[in-house]
Amino acid sequence: MNDQDYKKVAAWFIGPKGENGEWFSEMIQNAIAEHTQYRREHYKKDAPAYITDEIKASNEYRGQKEVVERVQSALIEKLHGSVPFYTPRYQAHMLWDVVIPGAVGYMTAMLYNQNNVATEASPATSQMEYEVGQQLCRMMGFDGDNAWGHITVDGTIANLEAMWAARNIKYLPMALKEALEQEAQLSKAKNVEVELCGKVKKRLVDCSAWELLNVPEEFALGLGSAVCQAAGIPTEHFNDILAAYQVQNKGLMYYARKYPEMKLPKIFVPASCHYSWPKSATVLGLGKDCVEGIPLDDQCRMNNVLLTERVKACAAEQIPILMVVGVVGTTEEGAVDEISGIVNLRENCQNVEHDAPAIAFHVHCDAAWGGYLRTMMIAPKALRSAGESFVPALPMSQYGQRQYASIARADTVTVDPHKAGFIPYPAGSLCYRNGDLRTMITFDASYIYSAPGAGMGTYGLEGSKPGAAAAAVWAAHQAIPLDQSGYGRLLGECAFSTKRYYCQWATLSDPAQDDFEIRMLVKLPNSLRGADYKLLAQNPQEVRDYIKTHIIGRTNEEISQDKDAMFVLSELGTDVLINTFLVNFKVNGQWNHDLAKLNEFNTKIFGKFSISDPATAEADKVDYVLMKTDLDAGTYAKPLEDALGAWGVQAGEGQTVSCLVNTIMNPWTTANGFLEKISDIFKAGIEDCVKEMA
Repeated sequence: MNDQDYKKVAAWFIGPKGENGEWFSEMIQNAIAEHTQYRREHYKKDAPAYITDEIKASNEYRGQKEVVERVQSALIEKLHGSVPFYTPRYQAHMLWDVVIPGAVGYMTAMLYNQNNVATEASPATSQMEYEVGQQLCRMMGFDGDNAWGHITVDGTIANLEAMWAARNIKYLPMALKEALEQEAQLSKAKNVEVELCGKVKKRLVDCSAWELLNVPEEFALGLGSAVCQAAGIPTEHFNDILAAYQVQNKGLMYYARKYPEMKLPKIFVPASCHYSWPKSATVLGLGKDCVEGIPLDDQCRMNNVLLTERVKACAAEQIPILMVVGVVGTTEEGAVDEISGIVNLRENCQNVEHDAPAIAFHVHCDAAWGGYLRTMMIAPKALRSAGESFVPALPMSQYGQRQYASIARADTVTVDPHKAGFIPYPAGSLCYRNGDLRTMITFDASYIYSAPGAGMGTYGLEGSKPGAAAAAVWAAHQAIPLDQSGYGRLLGECAFSTKRYYCQWATLSDPAQDDFEIRMLVKLPNSLRGADYKLLAQNPQEVRDYIKTHIIGRTNEEISQDKDAMFVLSELGTDVLINTFLVNFKVNGQWNHDLAKLNEFNTKIFGKFSISDPATAEADKVDYVLMKTDLDAGTYAKPLEDALGAWGVQAGEGQTVSCLVNTIMNPWTTANGFLEKISDIFKAGIEDCVKEMA
């Protein structure tokens, strides 16, 4: 990569000090001018303009202008109480500046106020949404001809849609069997066979409920067409017949009564999953209890060994599995689950190989936070010096590359452009590896017209969809490539800065001399290897010494020229742009071992470095902004083991542990000595809190 590429990132944002404000303003003014001209040019044969000079000169008109202008002034004043997310001092939530093409795209399209629920209400922006959906599919590795994606209001709605589709396809074979048994018009199709796990073929009408609940999804998707073709009736007529038996019409209670031996399905998620998963199960009538959290390993990732055990147990007890969810960038830790292990497990189960049970399930990747980082998939290489404001792009870890490559084998993926795509809210998305699955959630309204192949709003939950959101994503993707030269460069710089902060926090104190210590939730490794796998450090103290010598205090340029240091950075810490950590203090020279006081201390630090009300934001007195999260001690037992154990702190089931979080979405947080400045501010703040705890 060209060592000057970091400079182009500066053209993608308004800037922490509004450096690109004049240019941004010109583009917005141009959008307004073009839009008003567009209105003048259309339907020229119409009567003269209604808003005449005479009306504009009236007291009533001028009075209302003054009202609107006063409202704008009041709005601006209120918005000055907003969190200053655009500054590199803000490192709390998954929020930073939006890219200029996204903001310009949104504001420009907003003037046209298109509704992407129907093509007739959004011919231009619906086409943009289609293009964006295909781009996101390719970005995530869904490059088949049948892949399909679309914009949703957010990741929660995308996750709900994925579960909805997975539920409906899960019960489709049962609906087809009942239709074959009840409908004389389908009598010619009674010999249609279904392919079960292990590639076993059997007549659909001869299958048990358990067998029908474990038809591999790719086969289930084509089963309706096979029955329709064998029956020799028109597709529309067949769909009308089948609708009477499908779960989306009959409801789960009907199936429970008809098949009393059938058990409620399981949905396996990491214990750290987003709250949208139990919420979605509740909305769909499956119930929160169907969602089972798999415990985490010491890297904050779903423990795939325990997942495999639960899958085997479900098969033995004939409990169907609706879906397994792997998270690509958890909300509180930035962890990426072992997607390769999940998809391998699913394939082994469907093929009944490697001691796997015969059971089928949908695989979903919740990459709402981490999806765009797939653009970073570049070969690691050293980068040359380029100047004081230079920030190198860090290659993804080897583990991360394996997991991101495996997403292509999942069935559906949630990706939020309004997170790591730096797009204005609201812009989530859902991508289908096989676009036919979206037909499982279709509800047509007779008053909605969509041109063939372009009906984006036909699929999904929303009844209204802002065309401006699709336009914002489209414009950003046109200006910033979805590869290492565009988003990969931007997010690579963010990853580099995240790892530098990880190293800074992990070594900020000297436990032998200072009265506080920071321990990372994803702990420092016990050894380090370099780019050619040579041993650089072989015990925890040597690891700290290497970091202090080769990373701490060095410039970005110096680190970028050290291939071993770059490799070490890529492998350290969490997976996606988040550092989660705990801070403890000493009492009479000994580490505090009281959990309540530990939580109080971290909460006190958070209070010093957070903004909770408009007055605080407007006062401009918070020098650094981070986030606090309270982790369940049972869920996070493995990750917390190292930190709490070293301090002698006990935390059991039902208790929570307060942790601090810094999220890096600003690519420039380590440039021009800013890391060292923030580090000094943070250390001084912690030391003040230590004194307050005395």
